[in-house]
Amino acid sequence: MARQVPGTLPTAIVSAALGIVLAGACVWAAGPWSGGQRVSERHDRVSAAAKPSAAASRDSAAPSSPSPSTRSTGPAHTPAAAALVPVLAGGKPGGTVTGEELAGVLRPLTAAPGLGKHVGVAVADPSSSALLFDDNAGEGFAPASTNKVVTAVAALGALGPDKRLTTRVVRGPDGPAGPAIVLVGGGDPTLSTQAAPADPAWRPAALDDLAAATASALLAKGVNSVTLGYDASLFGGPALNPTWSAGYTDGNVAPVAGLMADEGRARPADELSPRVAEPAAAAAAAFAERLAAHGVKAVGKPAATSASGDQVASVASPRLADLVEHMLTVSDNDLAEALLRQVAIAGGKPATFDGGVAAVRDELTKLGVDLGGLQTVDGSGLSREDRISPAFLVRVLSSAAADDHPDLRAALTGLPVAGFTGTLAEDGRYTSPQSSAGAGLVRAKTGSLTGVVTLAGLVRDNDGQLLVFALMADQAGDTAAARAAVDRMATTLAGCGCGAAG
Repeated sequence: MARQVPGTLPTAIVSAALGIVLAGACVWAAGPWSGGQRVSERHDRVSAAAKPSAAASRDSAAPSSPSPSTRSTGPAHTPAAAALVPVLAGGKPGGTVTGEELAGVLRPLTAAPGLGKHVGVAVADPSSSALLFDDNAGEGFAPASTNKVVTAVAALGALGPDKRLTTRVVRGPDGPAGPAIVLVGGGDPTLSTQAAPADPAWRPAALDDLAAATASALLAKGVNSVTLGYDASLFGGPALNPTWSAGYTDGNVAPVAGLMADEGRARPADELSPRVAEPAAAAAAAFAERLAAHGVKAVGKPAATSASGDQVASVASPRLADLVEHMLTVSDNDLAEALLRQVAIAGGKPATFDGGVAAVRDELTKLGVDLGGLQTVDGSGLSREDRISPAFLVRVLSSAAADDHPDLRAALTGLPVAGFTGTLAEDGRYTSPQSSAGAGLVRAKTGSLTGVVTLAGLVRDNDGQLLVFALMADQAGDTAAARAAVDRMATTLAGCGCGAAG
């Protein structure tokens, strides 16, 4: 049974007079925010057939300066417990909208220009296993980044919302050059060399903090010079999925490694920076620089090794719930692939693409999710060989809203808010006459590859009924037109009751 949070939702939430006011209130309560800035999806407009140019691959999570039209005016973040108000507040258990009503308003929209010939739509009330609307809902589609919803739910189920990823420094065996230490990766790609973000709720672990704590411990023992090794063995290979375009490392994803800083960017402050070939070695070099700044010199070049000594210092990532929210809001490919491997580790499988995919399937089975319609090879949706059905995405979203799975709720609170946060607050989305009424009301994960446009999330309709939906097109001829079409469909659901939509 889907969770019914106490509260009252006005039935006139999509009226033109109150729309933007309610939208702002929804976003204020909803969170999460990404430093108050709009963030692009990481793999939009990437060609799978050829290496893309930097301009072609900017579906990455690059914060852009908010334009004057940016509507984000609320506080930076609110706790997850309050994050679904009013989207999940109150409402009518079971609802009143019918499949016939949905078909009348949605089916004409599936033929919108730009969507192409392969379109799938699934809509359901999460309290029921039956679909309210089914248009090719059982067919497999390239999901693009809506695959991250699957990764998010599996990670929360396998690890729990309070799990943190720890990066450590341990003592190594002393050698001719003297004392040795080893930097040990905990699979946290958000480990940062940068200043703390403006968003007070998003505080990734800082490499400088780890260096400071390490230096303090060493200096207290009279050690001011060490040899430095690094251990990235937590994750196995291959580091890049063989089905990915070679051009993805131009700015969309780094080689997956158990140790990295700044998600492997060659220019850490630039979200669109190309990625380094060896993230672990780059992280160790950055750590050595910071260690020296705190009074301890690392002699020679850091070398790959294994770690087994006593711990010297450590830093921990944000809670897994916060990592999941961040991943979904900004569509973070590196974090998605790291979490896929964390699921594998929790499930006792190799921390590889194959092990992660198998572990995700096992975890979803434990959660009671029917696996029909799920065939993936990665955790981010970058692969064009991924196939997910709209019906499956609806089942996964419904599981995250269920009473018996409260630990999965971050998979919903992390969904971007239409027109306000993350990947739904850019490129003019939810600003047109056909979709602006959905601003602040629709919460959904976007997905984009060249020719692929997807959207999966939740909304309350005009009668207060909670609906989960998945809208997918993987033969889209015009990306902008296809996005406008799926945004209009989601907005139509918000206006359902259902004759008010059109």
